[in-house]
Amino acid sequence: MMRWLGLPARPRLSAEQYAAFLEYRAPLRSRMLRAAVFCVLTFYLSCFLFDLWLLGDVTVLSAVLRFAVIVPITIGLFAYIAGNHPIEKKEIAAILVALLANVCWCIILVSSSSPGVLTYFYAATSFQMAITIAAASPFRPALRASIFTFCLNYSAIWFLEGVTPSYVIQHLAVYMPTVIMTLLVSYQLEVEALTSHLQMEENEALKRELSRQNKDLARLSVTDPLTRLSNRRGTEMELSRLTGESPDAASRVVLLVADVDHFKAYNDAYGHGAGDDCLKRVARAMRRALPIEAHLARHGGEEFVAILADADQDMAAALAESLRRAVRQLGIAHAHTGDRNQHVTISVGAACGTIQHEGDFDRLLDLADRALYAAKADGRNSWRVSLNEETERGVA
Repeated sequence: MMRWLGLPARPRLSAEQYAAFLEYRAPLRSRMLRAAVFCVLTFYLSCFLFDLWLLGDVTVLSAVLRFAVIVPITIGLFAYIAGNHPIEKKEIAAILVALLANVCWCIILVSSSSPGVLTYFYAATSFQMAITIAAASPFRPALRASIFTFCLNYSAIWFLEGVTPSYVIQHLAVYMPTVIMTLLVSYQLEVEALTSHLQMEENEALKRELSRQNKDLARLSVTDPLTRLSNRRGTEMELSRLTGESPDAASRVVLLVADVDHFKAYNDAYGHGAGDDCLKRVARAMRRALPIEAHLARHGGEEFVAILADADQDMAAALAESLRRAVRQLGIAHAHTGDRNQHVTISVGAACGTIQHEGDFDRLLDLADRALYAAKADGRNSWRVSLNEETERGVA
């Protein structure tokens, strides 16, 4: 950030960012404000002892202004700070009470004829520190309050007993450095708070972006880039999910293996671009043909695997036929099949069983592959359901 006289520039926040900043700091600032008001009030009331020592002629006035005026108002300020009010209004209320305490103090000193009043008036700097450092007020309210305090104190100073121009100059020599230094501290604290909030927002944004990218990477790691279906790793994760979350459903699983018929001939004749487009269309058609809860994945090349938990043999036949029909109805021309099927078709092998234990999935996959080979051998564009060592004939 650009610096002016060695000070960092105040960060520029949008209206939304500043509102978020105020909302974020409100609980902490409310606690800090209560602590600051309590400490300043305690110090302010303890100064009554100095009034007794140095200003014996205005003891009653001092007691009335400090205890009968400032104390009740400060109690009201505590209640206001504890309420559900915007933090900036709470800070302004605290500054206003500090300024009122300054007014009362000036009335006490102006009303006294004691020679010690000139020495005591140097304590005016304590009000400057109260509205800037003790309350840790934002810079602009602190600046406005400092101007008011300066005007108040240097209007009252001329009414003090025994005041002279040289005294006023000496007082200014003490007071002005206090004003400047406390305002610099107030500015620095505000800049640091705003900068810290912006950095926190940036860190949170980076965390969100990193989380999103991690999710995208995790999704991509289990997704086939061509068909947008799951890949083998995605299938492994689905198997882990089923066995871990739904062990009962995992005991009744239908596994289907689908293979695009004569795909190599299609790829060679129409080109790889057409082959990729063919696989995409086949994948979309099969996805639509399956129940939403079914898992469909590209198993490699032109082969696909579907898994449906809590299903039986009858459902396996229905699903296999649904997949076969969905792909055939695409009507993708294929003049190089070498048989009576002149369109892109699939053959499907299905198996039923459990995947609850290690090796169960591989066993089902082997049974489904056997059924698939039987469908291929019987003319393709058909399906078979494996019955352990036998296969149930499907549509051809």
